[in-house]
Amino acid sequence: MKYVVRENEWVRMTRGHYKGDLALVREVRDSGLKCIIQCVPRIDLLLADLPPEEARIRRRTVRPAQKFFNAQEIATLGRHSMTRQRFPGMGSSLVCDFFEGNYYNDGYLIKEVTVGKMAVPCGSDNPPTLDELQRFRNRNKIGDDDNGDGDENQGSKVAKSLLDELSELQGKTGLGLGSSIDSGLIIGDTVEVVYGDLVGMIGKILSIDGSTVKMKPTNAADLGDMTEIAFLINQVKKHISVGAHVKVIDGRYINETGVVVALELLDGDSDSTAVVLTDMSNKEISGKFSNT
Repeated sequence: MKYVVRENEWVRMTRGHYKGDLALVREVRDSGLKCIIQCVPRIDLLLADLPPEEARIRRRTVRPAQKFFNAQEIATLGRHSMTRQRFPGMGSSLVCDFFEGNYYNDGYLIKEVTVGKMAVPCGSDNPPTLDELQRFRNRNKIGDDDNGDGDENQGSKVAKSLLDELSELQGKTGLGLGSSIDSGLIIGDTVEVVYGDLVGMIGKILSIDGSTVKMKPTNAADLGDMTEIAFLINQVKKHISVGAHVKVIDGRYINETGVVVALELLDGDSDSTAVVLTDMSNKEISGKFSNT
């Protein structure tokens, strides 16, 4: 199959630790056979402290959390070699941090990939989610990452534009992107059916209309050509899986972000307890999650 990618369109990575991650096409090369992408990095800084064999095993078994590249953080560790270089072929203005064989600009990974082999276009069945877009949108250029133009990073601008479009669309139905009105569910959320004949079905919300939601099943191959199913809002709840990137919205660790490493459902509880490995402090915290 021949894939076609265009500048400023979304793709998904298909290999290694980045498999499934959202990326933005910055430039198309070699008549569409290759492209330059921008995505949120996954860097494991612990590898440098491990013996070679342990490092090799960790590379194969541990998927690092998504986190924007921070040159100052790398420099303070003192054991990592980092230089400033221009990214090949993208003009003199794109000056990057070159670290462990990869280029980073304004916190993002910048990389040339082969279309179809390493990245494929986002289709209508797998579009960018709100969570991905909000995570993708970085701060304005600051510090050493500033290339001198003072503008917001291209990837951040494209993500913001799409978020604004989705916000306007959802505003027409009375629900904003961050709204906790009624269920707290928003278009693009992954949900699980918890009541009725289809308990356990998982899918993405396509639309919300009053007390009902329409979702596209992702784990129900036996439903044939059925592409969407309607449920009452109280029949579904947000589905959080191990590996998901989440943000704490209440309690002692409010505003902490991290990756879910385990889920537990205790006796008598309707909401699961998630164990989260935090991005900044690299420690495990736990708490309940629900639709809101």
